[in-house]
Amino acid sequence: MANRPPMAAARRLADRLWRVVVVALAAATAFALTPGAAQATPFPETWLADSRTHAYCFIESSGSNPWWHSQKEAVEYAMVEQLEKPTDMVAKRESCASGTDVWWWKRDLGPGVRGEAQCMTWVSGNRCDSADIRLDFAELDKGGNDWHDRRKTAVHELGHTVGLGHHSPGAHDCAMMSGEVPNTDVTWRRFHPHDRYHINQTY
Repeated sequence: MANRPPMAAARRLADRLWRVVVVALAAATAFALTPGAAQATPFPETWLADSRTHAYCFIESSGSNPWWHSQKEAVEYAMVEQLEKPTDMVAKRESCASGTDVWWWKRDLGPGVRGEAQCMTWVSGNRCDSADIRLDFAELDKGGNDWHDRRKTAVHELGHTVGLGHHSPGAHDCAMMSGEVPNTDVTWRRFHPHDRYHINQTY
């Protein structure tokens, strides 16, 4: 009988320690599930724009492949609704000339390639003075959800011109995921808050 009090005390201590472990594990799990908490992506992943003003233009084809109004709307959505309005950057439409930050092209990019971005003129280091974005609408309009997919791809390629790379699903569910939109949720047609934070801190 003399041994019971110490054993009871040991059990109470073990119970307390177990509760502490359970609480700690629950807190760690909650932190890991917080968006962006444990899945932060580096920045920049590509190159940086040369300034906070992101001037853009459309390369108008004189042949049989002009920009349709609905196609330009997808670009305007990316430049104004998803870059200028939610961040500190300024989108400015102008005529294509030397120094224009983003030149939008319609191009046949080949099977399975929906869009691409490329810096054409470097300022210094990883700063880009002028970039081309090429969209292949024949590829974009395959499958369903074309309206959403055009916008997602325009936002995606634009993201590359301000420092964003490809995000895997689960890290940041947003326009920077590669491939088609999985559904019509607006999540896939905008930058993640984590990315907007980096853009605002940089520009």
